[in-house]
Amino acid sequence: MKNIIKKYTDRPGYKIVRKLSRRLGYDLIPLTIDKIGRDPYLDMKKFIINDHPVFFDVGANYGQTIDEITDVFKNHEIHSFEPGPDVFEYLKNKKSHKKNINIWNYGIGSAKSHLLLNQNTNRNMSSFLEIGNDGWGAIEGQTSVPVTTIDDFCKEQEIERIDVLKIDTQGFELEVFKGSKQSMQENRIGLLYFEVTFIDMYQNLPSFGELFDFAVENGFELITIYPIKYKNNRAGWTDVLFRHKNYNLTKN
Repeated sequence: MKNIIKKYTDRPGYKIVRKLSRRLGYDLIPLTIDKIGRDPYLDMKKFIINDHPVFFDVGANYGQTIDEITDVFKNHEIHSFEPGPDVFEYLKNKKSHKKNINIWNYGIGSAKSHLLLNQNTNRNMSSFLEIGNDGWGAIEGQTSVPVTTIDDFCKEQEIERIDVLKIDTQGFELEVFKGSKQSMQENRIGLLYFEVTFIDMYQNLPSFGELFDFAVENGFELITIYPIKYKNNRAGWTDVLFRHKNYNLTKN
């Protein structure tokens, strides 16, 4: 495999295209079957052996994760959670007609409640947390939204397993973990894929250490850390992938 890749990347055409792409701020990296840490959804596929994996997409935004999953997995069941009312309506209109995709207008946290969502002019930045010194956009309003937990939702919907729990909640990841603790301890969650923020993007952000410790204490092991995004020459944020050690639907 390495010889095949070297033969391909040594071609003059590849080098020219890569040089041009770098001038535009991008890079070309060959994706190999055995290399992990480059594409999270291809990595997930290495571990999942279910023919019909169940994905929880917590913090669905405009459906980016749905597109990634459906590109890689032919058969799937997706539960996407988006608390923002206008983004939810967009998501429902664009994605809910697709097979085995369920769109829910909930936030996910540590307890059932209603919380104020800080709606940012940049909807990617909307959060239950207040914006920090390194955040961007502006808060144009607050909306009370219903919040449930992973544990409660699974009980109510009679969902026995989650193959992938993806969390992108703009600083609310630890609260999602807390509301998933029973499912984690009962080996009902196979893979955790979530965002970690290093800068002061929001107030009272959990640290990477807190998130790491919670995952490890509840039976997960770190698989990989994806390339870090930088802001002002500092590590800004990244995504990480964990696997439950005792989850019997994953490969060795």
